[in-house]
Amino acid sequence: MAVTKDGHPTQELHTLIASALGKEPIDWHRPHTGLSAASFVVGFADGSSAFVKAAVDDQGAKGLRTEHEIVSSIDSDLVARELAWLEDGDRPVLVMEDLRAAHWPADHDPVTWKPGQFDLLFAALRRVGELPPPASLPSARDGFRPQWPLIEREADDFLALGLCSEAWFSAALDGLVEAEGNVPVGGDALVHNDVRSDNLCFVGRRVVLVDWAQAIRGNPQQDLASALATLPLEGGPDPFDVLPEGGPWAAHIAGQCARRAAHETQAPQWLRVVFQRIAVICLSWASRSLDLPPWTGARWNEIR
Repeated sequence: MAVTKDGHPTQELHTLIASALGKEPIDWHRPHTGLSAASFVVGFADGSSAFVKAAVDDQGAKGLRTEHEIVSSIDSDLVARELAWLEDGDRPVLVMEDLRAAHWPADHDPVTWKPGQFDLLFAALRRVGELPPPASLPSARDGFRPQWPLIEREADDFLALGLCSEAWFSAALDGLVEAEGNVPVGGDALVHNDVRSDNLCFVGRRVVLVDWAQAIRGNPQQDLASALATLPLEGGPDPFDVLPEGGPWAAHIAGQCARRAAHETQAPQWLRVVFQRIAVICLSWASRSLDLPPWTGARWNEIR
């Protein structure tokens, strides 16, 4: 195991890192952001530091191996520099450069982007789409699941969220189903597949994307659409102003988030609110991009 019951690194992990890097760890602490159960910033006796991520279960191991494949095979400043890859039985460990000195938008309350950083991100995502993906990555087509046909069968659950009127839903439903069916998910470009503010940082004007565990091969527009769906929550631009042709993506993301808000009843309330807010952002975007009735439902910042 990489962590103790109280969340500290085990002696086994301590010894493994010391042996791999040839220097003694003297300080371990958890980063402020990130969801991994075993992520640490490690300080060494020589004054250097590193970021350590260890897998704690099979799913984590699979994702960490995908991330290793990305950061070890792609020569780009868009990914963090790998310092070591340790296969410790079924639980691998990835050691990367310490990016604490970077500006992490999500490492602030509220999330804080500096002037010009949205445009830097958009340019970085275009560059991601030009990178050669490892052939082993799954195709986006394999994981694509239309949501609006399900919502049509679960209309009461959707309407109970109070995001829009029944009249708007009835008038827009066919268009949302059709648009989602035309999402251009296919392609052979590298797709990060989890672009959000806690998975990126800025080193000056350099953009670094982290946590590549869900990377796939597909249409690079997917990363831009996913990012745009969340950025208004953090002071970012209206998605339509950046990607006016993104209506099919907007329809799909709205469906995903609405279903999660309706069905993930064990999720914390704040997360269900986030899902609803993103759904509203994307429904408004879809209504402008597609031949749908004008959005007359809730505003995202009204949802509590």
